[in-house]
Amino acid sequence: MNQCRKPLRAAILWAVIAGTGQIAWADQPATQPADISQEISALRARIDQLEKQQKVQQLKQEEQEQKATVNGVLSDADRHSRLFDSTGLTAGYKDHRFFIQSDDGNFVWRPWLHLQFRYVVLNRQNQNGLSKDETDQGFEVRRMKLGFDGNLFTPDFQWFVNWATSRANGTATVKNSAGATIGTVSNSLGGVPILEEAWVKYNFHDTPWYIKAGQIKDPLLHDQIVSSRYQQSTERSLTADVFANGDAFTEGVTAIFDPKSWFRTEAGFTHGMRSANTNFFDYPTTNSYDYGVAGRAEFKAFGRWADYGQVGCVEIKEPVLVFGVGADYSERGHAGQTVAVADAQYAMPNGVNFYGAFVDRYTTHNFGIQTQSATGASINAPSATVANHPTNEYSALGEVGYVFNNFIEPYGRVEYMHLMGTAAGSNNWIQVYTAGVNFYFQGHRMKLTPQVQYLPNGFPIDDGASDVYTTKPGRAEIVGELQLQYLL
Repeated sequence: MNQCRKPLRAAILWAVIAGTGQIAWADQPATQPADISQEISALRARIDQLEKQQKVQQLKQEEQEQKATVNGVLSDADRHSRLFDSTGLTAGYKDHRFFIQSDDGNFVWRPWLHLQFRYVVLNRQNQNGLSKDETDQGFEVRRMKLGFDGNLFTPDFQWFVNWATSRANGTATVKNSAGATIGTVSNSLGGVPILEEAWVKYNFHDTPWYIKAGQIKDPLLHDQIVSSRYQQSTERSLTADVFANGDAFTEGVTAIFDPKSWFRTEAGFTHGMRSANTNFFDYPTTNSYDYGVAGRAEFKAFGRWADYGQVGCVEIKEPVLVFGVGADYSERGHAGQTVAVADAQYAMPNGVNFYGAFVDRYTTHNFGIQTQSATGASINAPSATVANHPTNEYSALGEVGYVFNNFIEPYGRVEYMHLMGTAAGSNNWIQVYTAGVNFYFQGHRMKLTPQVQYLPNGFPIDDGASDVYTTKPGRAEIVGELQLQYLL
């Protein structure tokens, strides 16, 4: 800097001297030399002063730039050292959801709650042994769920957590030090939160590949995968409860291929069907199964995937038609069961919707039928005639509805299933007829549903999730429900 300044200073000084000398020489008589030493000294002093001022300004500018750089580095380090690596937080209400998120969208937290409150009347023919019908009625909170979802660190990393409150009390077996059963004790489980779902899903950026891990829905049957928040009827089908994972969950890891086009699939390794909230021990210690593998593929003929996330068609944007196939193999000891499904759903805005499915269950050694009770999944032991024998069971169902003005929706469902290994004398051929009407005050967010279920030959096992319970062989059963759903 100084080496460049010296030639510049000298050039300026000589230019000033030369110019001043010419002016002075022109103004003075030829016989008197011009004395310009004082002017040169004054100009030199002025140049020195200007250079000092320029240097001070330059030092101040460099100091400010250094401070800005240091502050930027410190600010960036402080931001990355926080849990939320973001510039700030915003909150609000969008797409019918409350949210809190970072300004850059990398962190999102959305709460939600789901309430289903219903009045139930259950009538079972000739149930009390005196050739008289038995009628039970009353109120129940069928579902009270609280959950959170969003993403962490990046929109590619999503998470979901969901708790449901138990709606019944239970009993626990008490054993002595030798392992012998000595009695039972009551557990007050009503209202106790129970973990249903807890998973994370990561999208490999700019690819159609995802990985999902945690307590998840078994990727099997559409009716069973769709959340209880978005069912057309008050409950998912009995077929889904008996043959598929129903209202239950499992633990596992799946890989998802979803190119956002006409095809998507999910498959993975699980702890077996209905194995939620179990540790790593296998059957028969704490889990119903040793392991399971499951997968499902879906094919969209037309429409939007976003309109396929329910059974029904309220508030959908375009006609949609999707076909699906799935399978689950779960093994326990020397017994294994394979459940295979094929289903289809068609729906159009403010119009008709149809859902149909066929489900087949093959067991190498029949160990009973799993259902979902008020306190969790349970297995009904098979009859001696089929116990530990290979059996094949199946069910077919069809469900249809029609939405008027996104407000009123009459619907009906027919199920026909063949069960093996039920109680002696019971009817293994089951028919289920369901009819109801939805009144959508705010879509699925607030709706009122009166519904009636009729089983002309009754049901041979308890399925508390559907408010359907065991009847005597060949006796009819009617379940009436009036349900209010609120979703925030």
